[in-house]
Amino acid sequence: AAEKALRLRRVSEFRRLLPALTDYPLYPYLQYQDIKQRLHKTSPQEVSAFLEQYKDLPISHSLRRQFLRQLARQERWQQYLHFYTPTKNIRSQCHYLYALIRTGQAETAYPDIKKRWLTGRSQPRACDRIFKHWKAAGKLTTELVWQRIELVLNKGRRTLARYLLRSLPVEDQKLARLWIKLHRKPHLLSQHQTQITDSTHHMAPRLFINVVKRLAQRDPQEAAKVWFSPTTRHTATAAEQYDVPQRIAISLARKQLPESDAWFSIIPEEYLSDTARQWRVRIALRQARWPQVLTALGALTPRQQASDRWQYWRARAHEELGETETAITQFTALAQQRSYYGFLSADRLNLPYAIADRPHKASAGTLFGISQQAAVQRAREFVHLGRMVAARREWWSATRHMSNDERVDAAKLAQYWGWAGQSILTMASTDQRDDLTLRFPLLFQEQILNYSEREDINPAWTYGVVRRESAFVQDARSPKGALGLMQLMPATAKYISRSLPKKYQGKSKLTQADINLSLGTRYLRRMLKRFGGQTVLATAAYNAGESRIMRWLPTETTLDAERWIENIPFRETREYVTSVLAFTIIYADRLGFEQKRLSQHMSPVPTRETL
Repeated sequence: AAEKALRLRRVSEFRRLLPALTDYPLYPYLQYQDIKQRLHKTSPQEVSAFLEQYKDLPISHSLRRQFLRQLARQERWQQYLHFYTPTKNIRSQCHYLYALIRTGQAETAYPDIKKRWLTGRSQPRACDRIFKHWKAAGKLTTELVWQRIELVLNKGRRTLARYLLRSLPVEDQKLARLWIKLHRKPHLLSQHQTQITDSTHHMAPRLFINVVKRLAQRDPQEAAKVWFSPTTRHTATAAEQYDVPQRIAISLARKQLPESDAWFSIIPEEYLSDTARQWRVRIALRQARWPQVLTALGALTPRQQASDRWQYWRARAHEELGETETAITQFTALAQQRSYYGFLSADRLNLPYAIADRPHKASAGTLFGISQQAAVQRAREFVHLGRMVAARREWWSATRHMSNDERVDAAKLAQYWGWAGQSILTMASTDQRDDLTLRFPLLFQEQILNYSEREDINPAWTYGVVRRESAFVQDARSPKGALGLMQLMPATAKYISRSLPKKYQGKSKLTQADINLSLGTRYLRRMLKRFGGQTVLATAAYNAGESRIMRWLPTETTLDAERWIENIPFRETREYVTSVLAFTIIYADRLGFEQKRLSQHMSPVPTRETL
């Protein structure tokens, strides 16, 4: 009622109701909304008192930012400096630097203005004044303009690069225009190669290397021709000299081209990146060159060698080379783990899976103690009101300073509340991995079972996808705009809905569990049908799109699914597929299904022509 009164600007009613709410968990939020509504005339003393009293609340950061914006509008720069605290908000940073200039501290501001200007993205308009002052003071050099053009192009901001080149001397602008042109069309590099390599301009080598790297991503074979062309004269450092061949080698490996081996071989070991070392293993795996697999594995960093992934492939290589005892020892150790590679290892030895559920036991007193923390109470109230973003902010504020054991207890409390998504995310920040009821809850069971049956797909697989996509956060939203439990893009959801009786009701409905699961399971079924019942390919397609999967299929002969997964070009998709497959096994156990071996979900991957 108090919040509604304030929203309707019935201030007298709000003031009458407020005193009775001092013990209400969200009382600070009512005060915040009151101050926010009259911020233009609120005294610094009142804001300061609120920030001091509620310094640990997420809204304090919001109020400080809004008050600073108000002070900037009113050009109260001395007070701005008083209220400012270091922040990631760029607008606030620029206002702070302008406040320094206006209060006679320009020399203090200049180094930070330079850092703010040297970025690959366009900056807020609030930064225009500090840049103008900085330039007028003679701080902007031609070298800095070139540096920023390179940063901007690396972020793909060609329009901004065109704007920046106007700050270059006239004699430099032609080269900058060529760089922008080749950034858009790197395949034209060979036509301009002599012009660039013959240039005496100090930025010509940077241009050449930058564009070759970009070309390597798109067409590594063409990049290779350009790099070793007789007209090419390199003036780069040793590290840069080897960085280009390394990028060409990795790109060739990702595109499954055999020349990658030769390119890896010309790079000294000390210049190989962690990524390059791993791709050297993958290309040997794909070609089933097991001695080379072991050699490449031996060149990985100690941290890489300790991972489940590379321990598994070491065991596989020993197995393929007839070194059975060594392989059995390594598979046996890995089979004790509840993971994709642990399950595969168990399959090699026909061992039972290590799916032990060890529920965490928290006393009622412990849970009650956590529930009485002010931030936890605020989170609980926001959950009750359905304001999940605010609830998650308060929960994060409450748990970030907790010990490992306290966070496990907090995850248990969230589970009791029915807030399973937050329970999973909280558990992920701990070292506790064995409470499967917390980490792999059976939420939305009726809908998932019913819709999976309707689509004739494995419910455990559906659960695995949901767990990986959203961790059961119904209102999950990705940076790209995917929504809900199964992270559907609105365009995909609209297309899929045409095959269902219920019409598409707009993207706002995609955060509703029933609608999202209905559409998501239908999409899973389509992917499964499109890829001939291949769970591995359908899972990869759900993440990366079916056109990419078609490009990644073998061209000459079938490939076992394990090696195909390991050679997926995108790390995100590799990890997605292995996670979903492992989660499918765990959920089959949680659902009480007769356990199907992981390897039974992994049929050999066919060629493009035969699919």
